[in-house]
Amino acid sequence: MEFLDLTPAESLMIISPASNGIEMMKITLADLLLKKALKINMGHHNPRFLKKNCKSVIIIKNKSNNLIFKPHEEILIELLDNGELELKEFAKILFKKVKSSEYKNSVRIPLIDRNYFKRQRKMLLALVPYETYILTEEGLKVKSMITELLDEAECLKKWIKEDLGHAKAYLSVVGSHIFLTGVYDVKDIQKFKKILSYIKPEAKTSDYYNYYLYTIPDGFLDNQGDLRNFDFIDISFFDNFESLDDFFCEFKDELNDIEGNSNGDGE
Repeated sequence: MEFLDLTPAESLMIISPASNGIEMMKITLADLLLKKALKINMGHHNPRFLKKNCKSVIIIKNKSNNLIFKPHEEILIELLDNGELELKEFAKILFKKVKSSEYKNSVRIPLIDRNYFKRQRKMLLALVPYETYILTEEGLKVKSMITELLDEAECLKKWIKEDLGHAKAYLSVVGSHIFLTGVYDVKDIQKFKKILSYIKPEAKTSDYYNYYLYTIPDGFLDNQGDLRNFDFIDISFFDNFESLDDFFCEFKDELNDIEGNSNGDGE
């Protein structure tokens, strides 16, 4: 089995290079929580002038996690070096530390190094030269591999009913990239994972696919490269939220401020 060794943010960059860096921040944060690199605690606070209690999301670094992180992941991880942060404060510090365009660049540079993107010089109105980034032949090949898998998300509900082995293999190879499909939300994935956890013996991914979008941590694959289980992906952290948007509404004000002040990504 081949590993493309891509994070969801990198896959988003490849399939949609015009995507905003803030969307890449959001999907990276969700991915780090799913991979247990970060953890959350839920509390409540009662802000002045508000009668209704509000959920407070506390983000904590998982010190026992030994994954190797990429530059755009380290930016988020390092914010917690001095301890836990409320999500609102986490967002405020993040947006102060790095602009959307800078974060997007931190995702793109390693992909340039892997020969997925290259710089191309263009002219604005035939007068002003500027540089942009385009996919190389290798990048287009990888884009095709990613989109081919993400497009299959439409079939997942059918496989859940008719072919559990195929359904499990599919979730195995896409992992948290499933949220890039726009087809399913948190509650769907929780339900799928619960159903698929009852498959005995484990379905073999290699019977259906020959590559994973991401790199699976050591100890979760058998000798044939098939995924033993989903234990390294922790869907349970979403138990308190109906959707990804519900989770991210904790720092919606900060996000809106950044998006409102961003007039492009400085390509």
